[in-house]
Amino acid sequence: MAKIKIAVAGCLGRMGQEISNQILQNKNLEFVGGFEYKKHKDINKPLNKVSSIHSAKLVTANAAQLIKEANVIIDFTTPESTLDNLKIASANNTAVVIGTTGMTDAQKKKVKSYSKKIPILMSSNMSLGVNLLFNLVKQTASALKDTDYDIEIAETHHKHKKDAPSGTALSLGDYAAEGRKTKLNKSKVLDRTKKLTSRKKGDIGFSVTRGGEIAGEHTVSFIGSNDRIDLVHKANNRSIFVTGAIDAAVFVSKKKMGFFSMNDLISLK
Repeated sequence: MAKIKIAVAGCLGRMGQEISNQILQNKNLEFVGGFEYKKHKDINKPLNKVSSIHSAKLVTANAAQLIKEANVIIDFTTPESTLDNLKIASANNTAVVIGTTGMTDAQKKKVKSYSKKIPILMSSNMSLGVNLLFNLVKQTASALKDTDYDIEIAETHHKHKKDAPSGTALSLGDYAAEGRKTKLNKSKVLDRTKKLTSRKKGDIGFSVTRGGEIAGEHTVSFIGSNDRIDLVHKANNRSIFVTGAIDAAVFVSKKKMGFFSMNDLISLK
């Protein structure tokens, strides 16, 4: 069986390096190479000299060449870069796995438009455990009425993370809102410092902590007058996200087109 050829966007990022190494260690996959933005200081340098990636391939800014050569690209970059890469992938019938967070609704809509031509799997979190948590949150929110239980979402990540709340926290909010048959945009509260007002029924509050090298911790609390239910996921390291991304790449490599999520993988397990 032919190996699945995978290219990694943002290969010198934390996730990019770990994903690249896992591809290299998998006998069923071929690491086509990794690319970075054009002004990156390590362009045209060997990967094994400027990163933890065990490959002598050069860091390139020629995304088009690698995307054309690959069966799948894995992209954990920025919304703007991801959309640029999708345009190239669409022109070359290359499947895409997206772990990029911080996208606007308009950008997400654009991503979905490309799935009419190529297979795309997009998730704010590639962990199997977190995706099971998504479904538990929806189920719990549906069972516990907003008149009886308030929902609060807390997340903690390493000090290098730029977007806040995390994409995973917002997805948890989406599932909680869906469980209560509403939209997150109508109920989310990201900042309580600007108004002196009490909590409103149905609010979904968010709190954010950044520090150290924490891979990711998320807690969804359902707080009632007499009890509290906490649904918690803690990532000890990034390996769970890397494994999920690799599984997603194998999954989309077998599809012709369409928009998928990690739920589609969970249903196969």
